[in-house]
Parts: sequence; C-alpha cells; structure tokens
Amino acid sequence: MKTKKRNYGKSNDLNLRIVIGFARNYLALERAAQRMLSRYDLTLTQFSVLETLFHLGEMKICTLIEKTLTTAGNMTVVIKNLERGGLIQKYHDPEDKRASIITLTDKGLDLIKDVFPVHLENLSSELNLLSQKEKEELVSLLKKMSGKNNQNKGD
Repeated sequence: MKTKKRNYGKSNDLNLRIVIGFARNYLALERAAQRMLSRYDLTLTQFSVLETLFHLGEMKICTLIEKTLTTAGNMTVVIKNLERGGLIQKYHDPEDKRASIITLTDKGLDLIKDVFPVHLENLSSELNLLSQKEKEELVSLLKKMSGKNNQNKGD
C-alpha cells in the first residue's frame, strides 16, 4: 500500500520534520542510555537523581524534581527505591522540618562513580556522527529555541 504524502506548506512541513527528528533522536539516546543503565539495575530517572546529587550535592526534593525534569509523583517512587537500595538517604531539613534533603550514601557515590564514565562513553558513541563544531552549533540552536539566548524575551 502506497502512503500519500500530505503537504502543509514549506514552513509547516519543515517544522514537522524538526519535531519528528527531535523525537526519533531523543528516543534513540534514551534507549541507548536505558540499555547501559540496565546493567547497573538503574532506571534513567534513578540515574538522573544519582548524577544530579553527585554533581550538585545534597538538595531538597523539590529542587531535585526541578533539576531532573521529573514529576513529584514519580520522584516519590524513585526516592523510595533508591533509599531502599541504600544509594541515597533522606533527612529532615533542619531549617524546615516539612522538607526533606536527599544525599548520596557511600554506596550511591561508589555506584555513580562507576556508572558516570560509562555514561560518557555511551554518549560519545551515540553522538560520534557529529563533529565538535556541529555539536556546538546544535547546543546554540537548542538554547535559542528554549529562549536562553534571547535577551529580550518580552519583545
């Protein structure tokens, strides 16, 4: 069966191709990361929590949610599982007893120190088709899309 290609105008067709390209590439990167992380019995979100704590230090759960781009409901389960595995610990914020602070345990620190270099190798392998210059251009374009390079957001 032959599929019919619809045309929505040059600009719209290009926008659709960009979104599809982003989605396909994101899924490919996510699948590669998940395959690698499964060797360590970690999910992508669990890895993200460990990596964030490793690079930024202990933090409140609300900050961790923001930094890892996850939801509060999902984070509750992730924290519980990492805590059960002895990879993180949670304690009450001395300045605000309603808030909890999450920190890596020695076991969690050892694990992320083992996993992170493998993660870097995995990214290098997945992104090796792009030159250094192309990667820098891509980062610049992504920042532009998210408004980070736009000095006059309100204009």
